[in-house]
Order: sequence, then C-alpha cells, then structure tokens
Amino acid sequence: MSPTRTLLLPLVQDALAGLYQLDTLLLRLRNVLVLDHEEGPILVPDAEGVRIPSAPIEDVSEAYWRVLDALPEGTEELVDGTEEYPPNMLLLLSSDGGAVVHLTAIEVAESDLALLAAFADALDRAAGPRPGMEFEALTEALGELGREPYYQWMPEGDKPTVARWVRRALSPILRSPFEGLHGAADHETLSKLLRHAEGCDSVIVDQDEEEAAERAMLSMLRAALPI
Repeated sequence: MSPTRTLLLPLVQDALAGLYQLDTLLLRLRNVLVLDHEEGPILVPDAEGVRIPSAPIEDVSEAYWRVLDALPEGTEELVDGTEEYPPNMLLLLSSDGGAVVHLTAIEVAESDLALLAAFADALDRAAGPRPGMEFEALTEALGELGREPYYQWMPEGDKPTVARWVRRALSPILRSPFEGLHGAADHETLSKLLRHAEGCDSVIVDQDEEEAAERAMLSMLRAALPI
C-alpha cells in the first residue's frame, strides 16, 4: 500500500473550480481527434490516449479521480455553487457569525500526488521551446486544445497557456497553502481547530484562527488563479 499524505484544505470555491474542470481535459487526452468526412473532427476512444512520458494518461486519470473522491461529500456542490452550506463539513464562523471558509483534511496516496505532479511537469516540458520527439503527441494535443477549447472555461491561447492552466488547476492538491512566514504556525492552528471541532458542523473562530484561515485561502487563490 502506498504511503499517504494528509492535506489540510480550506475549501475555497474559486481555487478549487479548475480542479473539477480538469476532467474534460483529461478526457480529451484519453481520446484521439480524427476527421470524419461527414461530421468533421470527432473524438474517439484510444487504448493509450495521448502518449505522455512518465505519466500515462489512464493512470493520471485514475489518480485524479481518487483524489477527488477523497474530498468530503458536498465539495463539488460547494464549488459549483449549487450548495452553499453542505452538511457534514466544518464551517468556520467569525465572531460576528459570518462565514469564513469550510475546512477539511483528506488522506491521499503519495503515489497519486507524484503521478499528478509528473503530469504537470510533462505538460510544461511539452509546451516548452524544445520538448523533444517523445513529447511530440502531447505538444500537438496542447496546441489543439489552445486553438479550439472545448468549453468556455478552458484556456484559449498557446501551448504554455494550457500547461499553466493545468498546473493552476492542480495547485490545491500539489501546492501547500501553508508556505511562507506564517505557514507552519497557521497549519498547526487550523489542524488543532479541526481536531477539536470533530463532529461539529460549524465553529466560531477567534481572530488568530480567522487570520490563519484567510492567509491560507489567499495562498490558494494566488496559486490557482492568474492574478
């Protein structure tokens, strides 16, 4: 069994949106684009999908879904705006009763995180100036995605634009929001809060706890959004 890592996550709607949207790009890479003379370009299943050195797309997709499954029930509804206060999810409240953020901790396999990190690295390499022949298929696929995005939220632009979007989408699980001067202390503060509030739907936080949550939220947003 692969070793696991505990991720402490503020469930920030805008920061997590790209993570849930990534499934369409993975689906595109698991299929090949072919020309149908009557219907035009269509996607058809392929046994291996687009070749991605060190990160086979089928394995990446399975790792991606395992990580999503580790998030608490209701996270997707929170992110897409259909449920503002999902049950069985800890909500931090300020002293005046205002919502600060939902907080959770999830267990994910180190091997899944490593595979998703290798996937992001491969896209960066494929989008670079000299990707090499082994990245040829991925480079071509990134170019197609950038020219003709399948959904309005997908990036339109050159290959590096698509690669940067993928890295931002994966940032909530690959980049800790607890870096920098206050990172370690903020992590300890929120971890202790989560442990003490186990079984509760909400908890009122003090000023230090609220500030720790806000710093983590801002860190996640900076990593996930082009701001």
